[in-house]
Amino acid sequence: MFRKWTALGFALLLLFCADGVGAEQWVAVKRVADGDTVQLADGRLVRYIGVNAPEINHERNSAEPFGFDARSRNIELIGSRRIRLEFDIERFDDYGRTLAYVFLPDGSMVNEKLLQSGVAHCLYRMPNVKYEARLLKAQREAMQERRGMWRQWHEKEGRYVGSRNSRRFHAASCPEVKRISPKNRVVFSKRWDAFWAGYSPSRECLY
Repeated sequence: MFRKWTALGFALLLLFCADGVGAEQWVAVKRVADGDTVQLADGRLVRYIGVNAPEINHERNSAEPFGFDARSRNIELIGSRRIRLEFDIERFDDYGRTLAYVFLPDGSMVNEKLLQSGVAHCLYRMPNVKYEARLLKAQREAMQERRGMWRQWHEKEGRYVGSRNSRRFHAASCPEVKRISPKNRVVFSKRWDAFWAGYSPSRECLY
């Protein structure tokens, strides 16, 4: 009986590792869509966990500063290579894209390298926070070394209010601030301080 249950437990463990938290897949890249998204040879779109790169131009929106730099860096890192996907709690985002940490054959993480290059910033989102500390460390390294978007940083005057729950920050004048519970509010005098703390700007209002 013990051997029977041991075999069953081992089989369940293999099933969990194949499709559960921390599961891994080796895949081929078809194209790099932008600074934080790639399309695989099988057609899937993969959105990198924990990072947000500036947008490139779309039909209705013009490119953001460093948007094309981020895509170029992503192409430089990945090109058409095979990559390893590692998953967290959630497997898909609201747009149906696969959420993953992306690793190169040498073991380095692309999400981390984009942050170290200063072409993306941290994007905290529960419950996918397995590498949160590692990614924030990479961003702080780029900030200290003034790489990429941090090189010629121009600070906007004003106060900024962040939510401890979402790790998003807003201009103090933004109407969305009223939605943040007072106990969850954190105030920053500079955007730099908010980024350093691991907060990212809200898209719901100008900041």
